[in-house]
Amino acid sequence: MLASCVRAELVKLRRDPIWIVFVALPGISSIIGCANYQANLGVITPGWTSLWTQQTLFVCYFFLPALLGAGCSFLWRQEHQGSNWNELMVQPVPIRDLVIAKFCVGALMSFAAFASILVFYVGSGVVLGVPGAFPVAQVTGYVTLGALGSLAVVAIQLGISMVVRNFAVPVGIALAGGVSGLIATVVGLGNVWPYSLLQTGMNSNELVDLSAAGIAQIVVLSVAYSLLAIAWSCRWLARRDIVATM
Repeated sequence: MLASCVRAELVKLRRDPIWIVFVALPGISSIIGCANYQANLGVITPGWTSLWTQQTLFVCYFFLPALLGAGCSFLWRQEHQGSNWNELMVQPVPIRDLVIAKFCVGALMSFAAFASILVFYVGSGVVLGVPGAFPVAQVTGYVTLGALGSLAVVAIQLGISMVVRNFAVPVGIALAGGVSGLIATVVGLGNVWPYSLLQTGMNSNELVDLSAAGIAQIVVLSVAYSLLAIAWSCRWLARRDIVATM
């Protein structure tokens, strides 16, 4: 049943241009990062690490949280229109499968964004002629941890978008979450606050602890926040009923 729910969610998105945004927006961030990298070559050390920090600085704090918020709002948009909520409530499908299916598709959106970030990063580095060997292990770790941390944001934003029928409000909350993640990272709570985990994993400002203990903390809390948010969404949705429509 879960697989059928996932396929149904993908069918709804098949012809929608939202996928383009998840690929294109990291490209805009990459262009900004390249410009910053080139402009600051007299200050920073030329190399792949410096290019990574410049390219991911904006995307992990501002673009990506808002993008994930928009994606999660989009996943609930159809259910909030007309009498679709009532149709959802009477479907012979376990609530758990409905919620997890949306989480799986939201995770797929996030992974598409991270794949785009990686492609633009490598491509721009080649074009700019960045010196030094490409840090395969380091970048793989950053992308993996960042993607894992993003799952907590996806799970939380899906819960918010499920409750809030307005499309824009959850996006604003996600953007505020990204800013709060930056603040949490600066004060040393980057491995704890849910909206900091994707930023901490990407290590765009090199202010976080990515020792073995720090990495373990990111992994455990990313999974824990995701499971808690999914469980809360399932419980909330199980208590809902059909509503009167005009």
